[in-house]
Order: sequence, then C-alpha cells, then structure tokens
Amino acid sequence: MDSKIIHAACMRAAVTMIATGVSIIEQERNRIYIPREPRINTIAQREFYIDNILNRGDKHCVEQIRMKPVVLYRLCDVLTSRDLLLSTQNVSIREQVIVFLQIVGQNQRFHFISGIYYRSVETIHRYFRIVLKAVLKLYKHLIKDLDDTVPT
Repeated sequence: MDSKIIHAACMRAAVTMIATGVSIIEQERNRIYIPREPRINTIAQREFYIDNILNRGDKHCVEQIRMKPVVLYRLCDVLTSRDLLLSTQNVSIREQVIVFLQIVGQNQRFHFISGIYYRSVETIHRYFRIVLKAVLKLYKHLIKDLDDTVPT
C-alpha cells in the first residue's frame, strides 16, 4: 500500500511541475515586449556637436565658447606646442578645450556638459582640471612682470 501512495504522490508532483512549466511558457508567450530605443553613435554625435559649434559662424562660436574658431585653434596649438596638453585615445585636445571653455564661459555645470558630450561627469571633471592647469601654466608666457623703471 505504501508504494501506491508514494507513486500517486510522485505523479501529482510531476503533474504539478508540468502544469507550472506550461503556465510559465504561456505567460512568456503572451508577454508584451516594449521595444528598446535604438542606440546612438555617441562618437559621431559628439563630433557633430563640436563641428556645429565651430562651423556655424563666428557669432555662434563666440556665443558658445567665447572665442572665434581661429583663436580656439591657435590656443590648441599653443597648448600642444608647449607640451601642456596631450590628446588621449578617447578625448581630443579640441574637445578638451571646448568643454573647458563652455564650462568657464557659459557657467555650465559638469552634469549638463556630460549629457551633451555623452561622457561621465568624472571624465568631464578630469579633463576640465587638466585644461585648467595647462592654461594656468601659460601665465609665464602671457603676463610680464612690471619693471621697476617708469617709462618717460
């Protein structure tokens, strides 16, 4: 008699497991899938944004970074030629300087700039500090000490 009871209990457990499996499969089959938004090419979007700043005209460029594109390129050349700023694998010198100028010139927050450039706040902060230190090192070349003599 015990073997019949054990066999019946095993059959009930097996039927319960099969019924549960069928209900899970049916539930998955009827599930509504929400389509994901397509991924964007962040590198292309970043370059498009930078080119948009530089190529829409001098007035737009001055509004965005407080200098004309020619002056920006000259600043990048000076920082590069004096080995104050280096381009990295992920961030070009041009992008580093433009991000710095937008933060300083527009009083933008790191979080806002990170959204525009598809970068983390930490990355924006790191490169802001690097460019700030490089610009501060230019004082030796741009600011002259006063002479003791008074011109006639």
